[in-house]
Amino acid sequence: MNRMSMLWVNRFVAPALVVGLTTGLAAAAVAQSVGGQAYGTYVNTPAGFSTRSPLAVLPAISGTDGAEADAQGSTLNIVGALSSEFLNSTTSGELGALEAGAQSTASAASVNILNGLITADEVVANVMSSRTASTAVSNADGSTFTNLVVAGVPVTSGDAAVAPNTNISLPGVGYVVLNEQIPAGDGATSSGLTVNMIHVYLQSLVGGVLDPLTGKVVGGTLQTTGEIIVGSATSNASM
Repeated sequence: MNRMSMLWVNRFVAPALVVGLTTGLAAAAVAQSVGGQAYGTYVNTPAGFSTRSPLAVLPAISGTDGAEADAQGSTLNIVGALSSEFLNSTTSGELGALEAGAQSTASAASVNILNGLITADEVVANVMSSRTASTAVSNADGSTFTNLVVAGVPVTSGDAAVAPNTNISLPGVGYVVLNEQIPAGDGATSSGLTVNMIHVYLQSLVGGVLDPLTGKVVGGTLQTTGEIIVGSATSNASM
């Protein structure tokens, strides 16, 4: 199984104290905050069964400290819905005098969703958020799939990224969004991002009538009745 070394792409190091720091900068440092969480898998079935693998949540940080949280699970097997192994999640954050940053990562291996409808050797979600005196940004660099197959069609070969919010229909089931990205913040004083690498929306037809001539249901609406998520990571930073 491919192992990625999860490192800070941008380190947030507090600069040395300099004579003449204004009280305004000191106040900005106090007002900084970062957050993050990550988990490997989540299942909510139409029958009402719901479970999530261990969740890593970033503890509160004060001053110019840093913090980290980890959560691990060996396997998850929900018959007919999802099986996976090596569920690892981590989230970390750091505050500096002029910068703040957070990073969250979730991974799962040997993924099998809905009896082979979707499979992957490994799924890695990785997000980072940072805030400086002038801007706030987030990205999902490092989020990848290894040998992802959807409905019998290879989507990636080896380790590869997939375009954000790639939507694929799953007839009779619903649809799946790959590399689902949900941004937050205003991009100036705050920024956040949630990445769900595989998000299956389970749908059922509600209403409608059976056409006796064709044997097909006419009318009605599709409603989401459950969901399956593999590889979810969230980070945010604000000042």
